[in-house]
This record gives sequence, C-alpha cells and structure tokens, in this order.
Amino acid sequence: MVETLTVGQLAGAYRNLKRRADRTAVARSIGLTAPVLESWTQTYVRVRNVCAHHGRLWNVGLGVYPAIPTSSTVSWLEGDEALPERSRKRLYPVLVSLQTVLETISPRSGWARRLHGLLSTRPPMNLRGIGIPQYWADDPFWRQHLD
Repeated sequence: MVETLTVGQLAGAYRNLKRRADRTAVARSIGLTAPVLESWTQTYVRVRNVCAHHGRLWNVGLGVYPAIPTSSTVSWLEGDEALPERSRKRLYPVLVSLQTVLETISPRSGWARRLHGLLSTRPPMNLRGIGIPQYWADDPFWRQHLD
C-alpha cells in the first residue's frame, strides 16, 4: 500500500502516527531518529511540490530544511567544511539526506552516480546556487557511492 501513496500522503501518514513508539520504530528501521525523519519527509514534500509546479530549485531557499543528524550512526558528510553554512539552506543537504535513506532502502542504487553524472556537466557557479561545494564528490560520504 505504501508504494501507492504520494510523498505528501506518506509524510502525513508518518507524522500522524498516534504513538511516538511507532514513529520511532519506523525511523529506526532506516537508521534515523523520529525528528530527523519527520524533518526529511517534510523537506521532500516541499521539493516535490516545487518540481511539480515548475518552480525552481536553483539559488532559492526551500523554506523547510532537512535536520542535520548529530548521531555518528547516521551516514552523513564528514567535517564542517563538507556542508558550509551557506549550503544548509539550499538543495544540497536534501540530496545528502536522500542518499542516506537510499543506503538503507536500496543499497545497490546507482542514484549517486547518476547525480554525479548530471552535476559534473554543470558550471561551478550553478552548483554554488544549490549549495554544492566545489569538491563535493571527494567527501568520503559521496566517494563510497561513486567508486
């Protein structure tokens, strides 16, 4: 049934789970905490809506942003310079969060390689507009999915 839900319906169903233990169990099943997963799903809904209504993701703030996980058990970028402050309010952390989720739900996914292929064709100025640092693909987080 879950595969037939829209992103918004899925986020709403998760957010409306009555018992905190249920939200925690769902989040834990993909290696996250409940507040982080709720933040990420809200962000995915926003990105989906921007795309569906032909909005732009380049050089704009989204209004909602994925929570940056603090647990060392969550796969994330390494070091403060990997996600500069100016990048936190752009698309880049959304892309990182998507890859983190994909590590669990689809470990053989080629999404990171397809993303790299797409982004490597763009000028650095365009990448800065969505918050992607110049040497993003050299971060160990991305390297493990690109090699």
